[in-house]
Amino acid sequence: MTSQSNLPLSFLLCVTFLAALGSDLLAQSGLNGGKPIITYNTYGPLPIIKTQSPPSFPDGEDKLNAFVLHQIEKAQTPIKLGRKTWLTATVDETGKVTELVPTYDADPTLKKEAARVGSSMPRWNPGTINGKGVATKCQFLLRR
Repeated sequence: MTSQSNLPLSFLLCVTFLAALGSDLLAQSGLNGGKPIITYNTYGPLPIIKTQSPPSFPDGEDKLNAFVLHQIEKAQTPIKLGRKTWLTATVDETGKVTELVPTYDADPTLKKEAARVGSSMPRWNPGTINGKGVATKCQFLLRR
């Protein structure tokens, strides 16, 4: 039986545990909650970021979705896509897609096909920090 003096400590530990667990339960699906991720490597003092923008497909998300679906339909082996599939694109500082992968574990055929589609993509508008293009990762939802 718990003594009266240990009750506040037990309560505090229980609340702390639930708070830590709750942050994972409330997290949105997808990498970074579906928001673009801008990453860059720095050595030394951190730069001052005045403006930043994520990478974007030239004609918008609808055209990106249509482009990827059209390319996947042309695959030599049939690919099963769910109604919603998250993909992560790595876009270099010039806007070239250097990598396109399914965000979550997927069928090896889908991984291979995503790599092929990524290599055939047109140049994107690159992500920028302080007006300069930077290599970025961007996650987007592919809807059928």
